[in-house]
Amino acid sequence: MRTIFVGDIHGCAEEFQEILSTSGYRKGTDRLLLTGDAFSKGPDPFGIWRLILETGAQMVVGNHDAELVELIAGTREPDEGQATTLAQIDEVKEELSLWLEVQSLYIREMDFILVHAGIHPEKGLDRTRREEFLAIRTWPPTDGIEGPRWHDHFEPIDGKVVVFGHDAPGGLVHKKRPKSDTTYLVGLDTGCVYGGALTAYILEQDDFVQVESKQA
Repeated sequence: MRTIFVGDIHGCAEEFQEILSTSGYRKGTDRLLLTGDAFSKGPDPFGIWRLILETGAQMVVGNHDAELVELIAGTREPDEGQATTLAQIDEVKEELSLWLEVQSLYIREMDFILVHAGIHPEKGLDRTRREEFLAIRTWPPTDGIEGPRWHDHFEPIDGKVVVFGHDAPGGLVHKKRPKSDTTYLVGLDTGCVYGGALTAYILEQDDFVQVESKQA
């Protein structure tokens, strides 16, 4: 069995399908995990939902996923792009919302930790707040996207790889322990919805798979 992580998809269903094919994903044999923010912004959120159901993919909640639950519930007013997403998922919005509500902020297992945005670099996983799991990017925190990243201050965890998304401006991240040359941190948001790429990481092979974005 292989463990395949896929970065923030943002409605890019065609690219998601392609990376499943390129990585050789096998349902029932491989495990598929997503870094969150799978539906909003991009061209085909309904197609993403169909592929998640087909593959049985697991996902951690991203900031846009949390917003989508509020939008479906009517507790948040949509902007133009969000209104488009809501229209595209209208026939499955209740089912999708229930699914999103039971997804975790993190998945911690023997050899990996999966989060959407990151982990508090000083307090650690168990004391990271919900808002930080959803949106941490810089450390110390700034009001924008510029600045040192949280993972620049993060100490490796013995025996685990931390996998995250969220940070398209930061791009692909691959950090290794200097003494053992083993991977301890992977950032997978490579801006597919912005015309970059969709990236997957295969844990057991310590290897990446990328497909080019088809978005303008």
